[in-house]
Amino acid sequence: MLKLGIRCWVLLKIQNLKFNTQNPKPKIQNQMKKLTLIVVLISITMFAFGQKDAKAKKILKEVSEKTKTYSTIKLKFLYIMDNRVEKLQDTTKGTIYIKGDMFKLFFKGVEVFSDGTTVWNYSPEIQEINITESDPEDDTALNPSNILRVYEKGFKYKFMGEFADGNEKFYQIDLYPEKPNEANYSIIKLKINKVKKQVQSMKMIGKDGIDFLIELTQFKPNVKVVDAMFKFDASKYPEDVEINDMR
Repeated sequence: MLKLGIRCWVLLKIQNLKFNTQNPKPKIQNQMKKLTLIVVLISITMFAFGQKDAKAKKILKEVSEKTKTYSTIKLKFLYIMDNRVEKLQDTTKGTIYIKGDMFKLFFKGVEVFSDGTTVWNYSPEIQEINITESDPEDDTALNPSNILRVYEKGFKYKFMGEFADGNEKFYQIDLYPEKPNEANYSIIKLKINKVKKQVQSMKMIGKDGIDFLIELTQFKPNVKVVDAMFKFDASKYPEDVEINDMR
């Protein structure tokens, strides 16, 4: 079964990014350190929130049950930062492969990948590879296996309605932090395809006037991947790359 909690959790971590308002693109290495971040929303693990909305719970459970049947998933997505205060917007494309606890992310020229035990972060811009352990007990770690706990507490959710977008129909479900004074965002909006039972997009509304949107452009389940792609192979990288083992 595919553990898919990483998706929504990533967006929660996006709030930690600090953007230079003169330049909406932060340096890659700084992003990746905070980013415990990126991506992947999209597909939801089973939710167990307090103050449940019955219809929202039913929809989320259907999405969860369907995505759990996939052995692997390949996602292509748009990551959009919208600074409403400075009237700035930045859009970046990304791709991620997921198989169980293993994943490989391509974003802004950087690779982040894990075999479920170790995480490698490769930045070609600075020719550096950072190696860390994948800690399932650390809620801030980029690891699919620990995300379920994030959603078991701390959120209320509400079914907001059904709407059409082009020829397709979607649900909107809003998530609210149970402790709003401790959160940097006010609402997380999920757009869910009614027929496909997939999350199409997720938008986090920031209290500081900076919003983040992750929108799927491709969702391919059960793609063929080899486990070797989730492990570090020195022969595939420049000989002079700096390796920092931080385990």
